[in-house]
Amino acid sequence: EDRRRERRKWLAGEQDMAPAKGKGKKRVRAQAAVEVVDLDDNDDGLDSVKEGSGELNREREAKEYAMHIKGICEEANAAIAAARGADLVSEEELEKLVGDVMRYILFNIGKQNSQPIAREKVTALVTKKYPRKTGLSQTVLQKARHRFAHIWGMDLRELVKTTAAGEATTQRYYILRSALPKRFRDGIRGPERDGVENKEEKGLLLAVLMMLSLSGDEMTEERLWEHLSLLGLDKGTKHHVFGDPGSVLAKFVRQRYLVKVPKKSDSGRIFLYQPGENAQDEIDAFKMNEAISKVLQKGTNVQEVIELD
Repeated sequence: EDRRRERRKWLAGEQDMAPAKGKGKKRVRAQAAVEVVDLDDNDDGLDSVKEGSGELNREREAKEYAMHIKGICEEANAAIAAARGADLVSEEELEKLVGDVMRYILFNIGKQNSQPIAREKVTALVTKKYPRKTGLSQTVLQKARHRFAHIWGMDLRELVKTTAAGEATTQRYYILRSALPKRFRDGIRGPERDGVENKEEKGLLLAVLMMLSLSGDEMTEERLWEHLSLLGLDKGTKHHVFGDPGSVLAKFVRQRYLVKVPKKSDSGRIFLYQPGENAQDEIDAFKMNEAISKVLQKGTNVQEVIELD
């Protein structure tokens, strides 16, 4: 209850953003991750051995979560030290900048349907006021990342835009990901917070990413629609679940899960679909190959073998 009150005050701009001090915070956080959600299986036929195994799994996941949060905070602290921007403004002004950046990221990601935010839009909150303070923007961003992890249990991830050849560019995006294990997230938000449409879209996205992976991470728009047609999704034809499939693909592009690249060919201009920065950051190649193998061998449901936030 105290933590909820702290978050409400902060969202209203009334709370100091400095993390709470005190010993045993990580241990309490790990216990809370277990206690907040009742994940017991309701099957009356479960025996005590299975119940004990479930408890051990929850305890292990809670410890992994605590270690993950610790790792994020340590990475952020190292980046803050390297940036050397903490002494460029007063502590009070630095805290205000961190709070402004966090609120901007939270509200804009929610308003824009989880679309990544361009780095320049975030850093503009700092550079417009302090254009000559080199290192201050990085310090503010890393402090924000530390606070998101420490207070909210979320990871502020930086996505690097790549060229069609896979080379990194200077363009960056930011996205928030939950650091909680999937079972804990499901228990907290409940089915009413994750509608059927969202689940179905995630399943479609994963299917598309698997198609791209099997095609060398690149597929022409025409070829992609041929595959989607086998799933009952035809270009320009309304689907009973997704509505206009083209609009759903465009949404995936806006969320940086897919990239649509124009290319010249003998027949004229064509478009290629590739995995976007968001997908590359969230799903590594090994996990994708493992998921594809399970689906092809056992006919497993896509969302049972790999999960997107």
